[in-house]
Amino acid sequence: MRGRYLYTVGVVLLGGVLLLGAFGGNTGDKIKRIAGVGKFKPASVEEVLVTIPGMQGEKKLLYLSDLHIIVESNQIAAEKVDEVRGRIGWSSYNGMSAAEAWPKWVKYVNHAKPDAVLLGGDMVDFGSEANVACLKKSLNKMEYPWMYIRADHDEEPYYLDKENVSYEMTKGYQDSIVPNDEVMSIEYEDFLVVGWNNSTSALSENALEEMRRLFSAGKPIILLTHVPVKSLLDCSLAQRSRDAWGDRELIWGEDCYYSDERAMQFLDMIYAEDSPVCEILCGHLHFTWDGQVTETVHQHVFGPAMEGCVGVITVSGE
Repeated sequence: MRGRYLYTVGVVLLGGVLLLGAFGGNTGDKIKRIAGVGKFKPASVEEVLVTIPGMQGEKKLLYLSDLHIIVESNQIAAEKVDEVRGRIGWSSYNGMSAAEAWPKWVKYVNHAKPDAVLLGGDMVDFGSEANVACLKKSLNKMEYPWMYIRADHDEEPYYLDKENVSYEMTKGYQDSIVPNDEVMSIEYEDFLVVGWNNSTSALSENALEEMRRLFSAGKPIILLTHVPVKSLLDCSLAQRSRDAWGDRELIWGEDCYYSDERAMQFLDMIYAEDSPVCEILCGHLHFTWDGQVTETVHQHVFGPAMEGCVGVITVSGE
């Protein structure tokens, strides 16, 4: 493999019965964690392994996205109420709405004791005050560091009464959770986690400059983005997107649904032979995909939390 760093990445898909054994500890701990938390058992775990030569110890990151929380409220447009109720059923898991499942996900996260939690966007279905309040209430109970990148569903006033609810209002609800910066980062001794916030929109010039700064920091990067990046080596992701989403390639890249001059400059940074990016973690497409973006950059697209999917990322040395 070429590039500034040498990485190896593997992925294992496990059924709910094996869930969270990867978090280690003694046998008793593993048995407790495999059983889930109370009656709440995620449907599947997607385990991604990232190896960074020379790294001492390991870090465990937990990933969730595409939960699509919905709470009925008077902000919903009258003509959209039936459609929203249908979407509550669409985003329900194992008999629980996403709003009911979310507090259980947080208890599950706290039980798992990860080093950090990565929330990959579309955690709510639209940016109403009630939806964001539901997300925030349980998020405030999360006991471990977290990064929350947004996507269009997190902020847009979809299904809301547009005469009384503006985008400025819905974005403000999100801003009350945590600073909603375009670029976010968590720095560890051996690597960076870099979040591309609101990746359903283009990067600003300031955000692109911040990405350049982080890319030149001399550390491997795990990139968190809602929207996946087009592979230069494998057309299967683009084809699966077309099959699932009405012949649309809902990924960032040339001739894709998401394409923009500044974003393409950023993609060139990811594609470069000396790119510090070793792993891209994303969602958006509501299916699982795993493969190489370039010879040195691996990408995992996670299934949606609304279907009970969770990701566990282990970062360690050789």
